[in-house]
Amino acid sequence: MLGLAIYIGYGARRRYGSHWKKWGPTYLTVIAGFLIMADLTRHIFEDINWWPERMGPDGKWGAGEYRADCPTETMHCLSVIGVLFTIVATYLGFILLVIGTMWNANIVDKLKEIKEEWRRLRGRK
Repeated sequence: MLGLAIYIGYGARRRYGSHWKKWGPTYLTVIAGFLIMADLTRHIFEDINWWPERMGPDGKWGAGEYRADCPTETMHCLSVIGVLFTIVATYLGFILLVIGTMWNANIVDKLKEIKEEWRRLRGRK
């Protein structure tokens, strides 16, 4: 993830326009890296007991991915932490990574060029 963020940041020198247009793909990629790594980091913190699985007076809050009162480890048994880290952070991270990578590759302009070439080859332009 660090290498990809550096590569996309290096590509900012060929982009022009406002600060967001120039550095937007880099920002999205860096944020995506943190979001994608959030659940893995939660697992590590839980394993080394920096953030115990169960904590608090009722034993509900902690790094536990699943609710304590649920017999199976399925999507229906995810705790609040499980939903936030496993689903929200991971999927949002991958969505941002795809958007940032496609923005860096200038995919919209390339698709427009393909469309124009297709029409030219078919005699529609």
